[in-house]
Amino acid sequence: MTARACSHRAATGDGAKSFVVLLAAVLGGLRAAGGSAGLRRALRAFETQVLERAVARGLRRHWRAAPPGLPEALLEALLEPYLAGRLGSGERRRLARLCAELCRRCAPAAAARPEALRVLGRRFAALHAAVPGLPLASSTVLPGIVLSRDFAAYCPAEGELRAVLVTEPLRPALTAPGVEFVVDSEGQYQASLRWITRRTEALVKHLQSNNVKLLLSSTKQDEVVIYYAKLYGVSVVECLLSEEMALISEITGVSPYAPFGDNMYRKITETAVASFCQPLLLGSKRCVHVGFASVCAFQPHCLILCGPVDGVNEQHAAALQEAFTMLQQLFKTVDQKEECKAKGESQNKASDVCSWHSLPSQKQIIVENISCNSGQVSECQLKALSDETEAKILDSDKSSSPVDKQKSYSSAVLAACNTDGVMACELLDVGKGLEKTHCSIVPFKEEESCVSIAQDHSNSLIEAGSVLPVGGYFEILLHYYIQYYAKQCQQSEVAVVSNVVADALLSIPKALYRTTERDSFTKFYLKAINSLQKNQPLPGNKEGLESVYCKYQLVVSVLHCVTELLSIDLIIGIKRPVQKIEDHDSEDDF
Repeated sequence: MTARACSHRAATGDGAKSFVVLLAAVLGGLRAAGGSAGLRRALRAFETQVLERAVARGLRRHWRAAPPGLPEALLEALLEPYLAGRLGSGERRRLARLCAELCRRCAPAAAARPEALRVLGRRFAALHAAVPGLPLASSTVLPGIVLSRDFAAYCPAEGELRAVLVTEPLRPALTAPGVEFVVDSEGQYQASLRWITRRTEALVKHLQSNNVKLLLSSTKQDEVVIYYAKLYGVSVVECLLSEEMALISEITGVSPYAPFGDNMYRKITETAVASFCQPLLLGSKRCVHVGFASVCAFQPHCLILCGPVDGVNEQHAAALQEAFTMLQQLFKTVDQKEECKAKGESQNKASDVCSWHSLPSQKQIIVENISCNSGQVSECQLKALSDETEAKILDSDKSSSPVDKQKSYSSAVLAACNTDGVMACELLDVGKGLEKTHCSIVPFKEEESCVSIAQDHSNSLIEAGSVLPVGGYFEILLHYYIQYYAKQCQQSEVAVVSNVVADALLSIPKALYRTTERDSFTKFYLKAINSLQKNQPLPGNKEGLESVYCKYQLVVSVLHCVTELLSIDLIIGIKRPVQKIEDHDSEDDF
């Protein structure tokens, strides 16, 4: 279980709390249902027969496609709720803005955002510098990269300069490793040292003659190298981290320079271009600030992360790195399985099982009175509404005809909010009269964000850029549609698993609403279900957005983990003697 949760976190940037909550709810539901081997086999059938249909034909109606390039305000709308479970309210707002600014400056062109997010997620350790002792408000974004070392030799240079990377000492050794060096006298030994010194000087002079002004080394260089570097005007930064060397190689396209080959005096072609190279004081630490010219779409910038102590900065950095991983998932798609495609293609459009149906008006009034006019709502009422919803679905299948898909299609309302660009009021809706509904402002261009009805017949289960408002919308919608399609299952065990998973999904929004006012989740659930049944907009939410891909992967990862756990037939306990702990053992030994 731990390995599966860690794997999911590493792949999607999602935390382990939702994974554990959903896993516990599913296991508890299966145990209450009997937990037989048949249910274990039904889990895989549930994923293909019910879950994917619920997503492709039901949930798809409600999500929106983020515009290409992810505008900065949209990034903030995705980042702030993501950081809410990891940081305080004041911290997450500031860090979300910094993170969005860093993305924008690293990728000024919209088409470069996916690549920039990949680099930021993979190289964030080298793309940020922590400064303890300063408030978070002092954090900023600087052009170029900040190296964590000070100059071993600093020779100021104006204008554009060239740099080389080295991964070995420039002072040649007396002999190769593993080879014995024999001298007959002290004079012979001193002559050998003088030869090495002359060769080192010649090498540094050769760097100067090739217009190299900056030497970046992952190893510590000998004092004689530093001496001649100062003499010939070459700045030296040594003992660089492997992450920093890898980042420089990636954005400049250069490989480390190997000085000792067949011809030491050959022309140096593997050089990186930098627009500036200067000392930088971060708190009490001296660093090197370099502005490299990038050979790719990624434009290097560095986040200066300030905090009261190192521990806070480490927490913030870890949260941001996972946030970049999460943002990368926004560009991914989930393809439908071949068997689901075949079933979808063979069905007649008019008899599509996911068509919306009108519901009896008398029952609508009853539900509306329960969900909107009652001051206190109990779990019993919630269960009663769930049972009533299932009955309505079956009744409507028999007595109602499908409503025009275009009218019932759930979409985000687009409204022009200023003269410079088009802003969108992001909310879920399935009807008219939305201009009075509360919503949050998120930047969408009308021509880019509108998702065609043709997506219903796409080969992708989840399109790239699909988002939903945060706050339990995904879980409640998927809960609703799983119950819908579970009623069409011929296998009773699949139907049981469907109901277990549908109920377990509600455990996540229940946990979210636990800290709010009493019965807040129950009221929200009733309003949402009532709105779905009446083809009306779901309750508005201005808290932000979340990736549909990440939420779906959470469900799939939990289901796979449950399948693995249910495959265990027997657990054997093993007793072993308690290990004796010596006084000299450290905490790391435990």
